[in-house]
Amino acid sequence: MIDTPRNRPVALVAGPDTAVRTAITARLESSGWEISAGLADKPVTGLVHVPDLFTSDRPVRQRAVVDEFFEAVEQVRPRLRARVDGGARIVAVTCRDGLGWPDRPHIAAASGALVSATRSLALQLGQAGITVNAVSALPPEGSPLREGGDPVGTHLREPAALTPEPVTMEDIARTVGFFLDDRSGYITGQVLHCCGGASLLSSLSV
Repeated sequence: MIDTPRNRPVALVAGPDTAVRTAITARLESSGWEISAGLADKPVTGLVHVPDLFTSDRPVRQRAVVDEFFEAVEQVRPRLRARVDGGARIVAVTCRDGLGWPDRPHIAAASGALVSATRSLALQLGQAGITVNAVSALPPEGSPLREGGDPVGTHLREPAALTPEPVTMEDIARTVGFFLDDRSGYITGQVLHCCGGASLLSSLSV
């Protein structure tokens, strides 16, 4: 990736101030990206939308999560890198709960809606050279959702990675980086599960 100050790719990381957003920002900066703080003059190569779907300290409203995504896209669209220059990348970070989970239906609904919005925007923006993809992650290590215990009143247990190590915020950040890479320019409308295999279990108990 070109890392000279003048030619560094520019990314806008949108969403509330969360640990996952911080990890994504740090990863992009270490990979040579310039992080835009707002509407500047430089063309934007990547937009990452990171709603707060991995904590439980506030209610999650499906419509608000999707509206914020659409607003971020519309705000940055005039600045997205032109197709003739290589196009641009949009990535939404959602939660594995979109496959269904009994005690987090609002997070599940918002996550599923973000996936639908991602696929629809991919159809809408493809001819402009803009790819739109989603990273669907298991609540990472350190997330309050992982510490809340198993769902009450069911036989189910909190979904866990099938891999020996838990999913981390850095894992999510690296997966976002994959979609933003120029080499991923032919991938759009896709959902990549960063969950250590937990998506294989769908809504079933581990």
